Amino acid sequence: MFFDAYGTLIHFPADPSPFAYMADAVRRAGVDLPRERLDAALNAEMRYFKAHFAGVRTAEDFERLKLDDARVYVDELGDTGPVRLDVAHMAAELHEAFATRVLPDSLPAIDAVQAAGVRVGVLSNYSYLLPLVLDGLGLADRLDPVVFSAAVGAEKPDRRIFETAAAAVDAKPADCVLIGDDLQNDVAGGRGCGMPVVWIARDGATAPPGVATARDLAEAARMALAPGWRMLSLTEPGRSGRDA
Repeated sequence: MFFDAYGTLIHFPADPSPFAYMADAVRRAGVDLPRERLDAALNAEMRYFKAHFAGVRTAEDFERLKLDDARVYVDELGDTGPVRLDVAHMAAELHEAFATRVLPDSLPAIDAVQAAGVRVGVLSNYSYLLPLVLDGLGLADRLDPVVFSAAVGAEKPDRRIFETAAAAVDAKPADCVLIGDDLQNDVAGGRGCGMPVVWIARDGATAPPGVATARDLAEAARMALAPGWRMLSLTEPGRSGRDA
C-alpha cells in the first residue's frame, strides 16, 4: 500500500502561518520592524528556497541551503538597528516556521496496515528533500519504498511513476493501492495505470462519480484492506468504490 506524502501523511503548518511565526521570531530576537518589511523578506526567502531546493541531495546540502536561505532573509530585512540578527539562529527559526508536521491520523493508519501484514510505502511528487523530511519526522524506518518524482524523472499522474512504485515491491500497479488527496495526480493517475486508489478528503468534499472516498486515513486504510479493494476508484462512473 502506498500513501501520498504532502496533504496525506504530512503537511506544512497552518497556524501560525510562516509569516506570523517569523514576525514573532524577529520580535523575540529583539528587533522591531514593520510587518510589511518582514513579509517582504520572507517572500524573498521563499523565492530563493524555491529556486534552489531541487539541488539538495544530502543532509549536508540541506543544512547549507538553510544557512544560505537565512542569509537572504537577514539581508532582505536590511538595517535592524542595534541588534544584529544571527544567521544560524534565523536559519533555525525559518526551519521551524516551515517545519513539516505528521498529520494526526497518519501513524495509526500506518500501524493498522502493517499489522495486517501489508507493506507500506510512499508515492509522491517531490524533490530529493522528501527522504530527509521523512527521516526528520521519524517516518523513514516505517515507510519502504519511498518513491518520489525527482528520483524517478516523472510526476504523478504520469503512469511511469506508478509503474516504478509497483516494480519497487515486485508487483504490478493493479496489485497495489494508493491513498492520496489529489484527484488529478492520485486518482486520475492511478486510474490511468490500473492502480486502485482511495481519495482522502478530510474537508468533506464531495467525490466525483466512482471515486472511493475516505474522510480520514483510518477509514482509507480499512477500505484498502477490505474485500473488493482491487476495484477502488476503478469502477464505472456512478458506482461508489465503497460498494465494489
